Amino acid sequence: MLNLNVQMKRCILLIFSLFAMAVVAVAQESAQADIEQLIAEIFEQYAEEQDSEIDFESFYEILSALNQNPVNLNITTREQLENLPFLSENQVENILEFRYLYGNFNTIYELQLIDGLDMTDIRRMLPFVFVGESLSNQRDKIYFREIFTRSKNELLMRYDQTIEQRSGFKTSENQPDTAAGSNYLGEPFYTSIKYKFNFRNRILAGFQAEKDAGEPFFNKYGRGYDFFAASLQLNDFGIFKTVVAGDFRAGFGMGLVIRQNFSMGKSSYVLNIQPRGAALKRYTSTAETNFLRGAGITVRLKNCEITAFASLRKLDADTTGGAFSTLNETGYHRLAYEIDRKNTVLQKVYGGDITLTVNNLQIGLTATGLALSAPIMPTASLSNIFAFAGSNQFNASVHYRGVWRNFNFFGETAANNKFAIATINALSFSPVSIADFIILYRNYSPHYNALFANAFGENSNVTNENGLYIGAVIHPYRRWKVSAYADNFRFPAPRFGTDYASYGADFLLQTDFAYSRRTNMSWRLRYKNTFKNQTDSEENIRQIAENKKWQLRYILNVSFGQFQLKTQLDGNVAKTAQNANTYGIMAFQDINYTFKNFPLKINTSFRFFDAQNYANRLYAYEKDILYAFSIPMIYGLGSRYYLNLNYKFNDNLSVWLKFAQTVYSDDRTSIGSGRDKIDGQHKSDLKIQLRWKF
Repeated sequence: MLNLNVQMKRCILLIFSLFAMAVVAVAQESAQADIEQLIAEIFEQYAEEQDSEIDFESFYEILSALNQNPVNLNITTREQLENLPFLSENQVENILEFRYLYGNFNTIYELQLIDGLDMTDIRRMLPFVFVGESLSNQRDKIYFREIFTRSKNELLMRYDQTIEQRSGFKTSENQPDTAAGSNYLGEPFYTSIKYKFNFRNRILAGFQAEKDAGEPFFNKYGRGYDFFAASLQLNDFGIFKTVVAGDFRAGFGMGLVIRQNFSMGKSSYVLNIQPRGAALKRYTSTAETNFLRGAGITVRLKNCEITAFASLRKLDADTTGGAFSTLNETGYHRLAYEIDRKNTVLQKVYGGDITLTVNNLQIGLTATGLALSAPIMPTASLSNIFAFAGSNQFNASVHYRGVWRNFNFFGETAANNKFAIATINALSFSPVSIADFIILYRNYSPHYNALFANAFGENSNVTNENGLYIGAVIHPYRRWKVSAYADNFRFPAPRFGTDYASYGADFLLQTDFAYSRRTNMSWRLRYKNTFKNQTDSEENIRQIAENKKWQLRYILNVSFGQFQLKTQLDGNVAKTAQNANTYGIMAFQDINYTFKNFPLKINTSFRFFDAQNYANRLYAYEKDILYAFSIPMIYGLGSRYYLNLNYKFNDNLSVWLKFAQTVYSDDRTSIGSGRDKIDGQHKSDLKIQLRWKF
């Protein structure tokens, strides 16, 4: 994998050291770059290709903690490096092998000698790693008197509101402001409060509370916040690797049984498809779904890790008649019927995992059990033929990963209590230093169901799918990188929106060019085809029709002085079997400016879009307040702009303010529908957040 011998390596390092000093200031500046912007840049690559929302706050916390407690490359483990989501499996292995073959790193610049690492990867690594003495990898002792005197505390308060009045907040004779009426019962703003405690990343604790727009906060229908969560996490105390209590998340293997933490999907990081992150992690988000409430523990015994957890929490559902068809996972309690459905189903979850690591091979066994106080009875439809029904569920799996020469292999095979099988297996390899490849095959039975599963696939659920994914990254010339993937998939049974068995394909090609540290650009082409229901208007016969979509994107990033500029052009063409081609286009300019002698950061953007068909809807990342991540869906004809300010009063007190407005230029007279309808052609949003560190 590495073709340098020890003598050649030392010679290269000697030569390299002669000019390393000339770029030391540049590298240090990169390492101290705006960490918030860097984390958002990394996350954007994952989130923009996902059909479902990804928890940005958890992602941010992992990298922010690493920035505050960077890992020492001379004693780092594979698990620690895998917390850097932009590194592929092959890159992690190459870093560890380089250290094994040639000894400790002498300087951070040696990363440039490792196969598969380009300057973009190294730039992203710098804030999270350092080179130090490899004296010990043991944790320091914790003294009780230091826990409160040397801990880091953070308090965040947030307020959001749409400026225009929505229909659900209007009062009239036909819509009286009563619990029996059709109006929202609460105030039109969103608000939350969060507290975080961190002592050396060993003891972590906190709580969060929030209310959504429309939920009662301080009126005759309610008092205070609608949602509360609290958690405690202890890391590396003797044999106890992790202990969590309160609200937490769990994830093991490839996610066929349970994976609530951040999970990889299809993105421009074409090689990074294996889930990352700790098995147990405290819950810090204000989202009201996809977490457990109870306790969990991971014990480390030499080469074996044993995890056990249990959860007991209430969920929202309409249990009229003693059963329910679906869970209400929106977290909204704005209307009388939504409040009536709050906390009506008791969910009991228990599970565990045993993972054994021997040399370069790791194998584990995961199992979870689920019990509900009322049974799920899905609505009768073709797409629900194989959906889970009942009040009890059990899933178990075997997961593995290993390294052999230039090959990394990993996978998982799971079964439920009905003996339905789901399996996913992948192989990544690097035949030459300039090329990396990955192949993944998955086969999820239509009969397989797991409520907490979250694995690689085209469906949002791990069921009714099989497919083959092939990805490659090639560095043909210095500063150039070509990334591509091809994913062919098939759905053996009907699914939501498609009443017959169907198939599809998804292809992506992206070229990145790093002209310099301050200038880079990328070109992307994506093609996807799937099948959806379509009714023949003449014969009124339901059939499925092929839907095709081509997407193009160009991005140019330029930095000079205190300015950072991003120019982006997006275009797409969509076609169904019986309709003509429709198009969508968007162009925007982002401008970031940081004052030198004044504690203010400004980010602004102006965007034009023309996508008058929903099939041509567009998504584009926009900078948001701290811990928030925004990729709004845009379609129609119009423009959108926003202004984002971050002012730092001192080292401990900061405030964020964002104002965004979308203005439509088509013939619409309102935006949205139902209770969320806004009269007029523009929609304005305001966000304010205050952070106090102490």
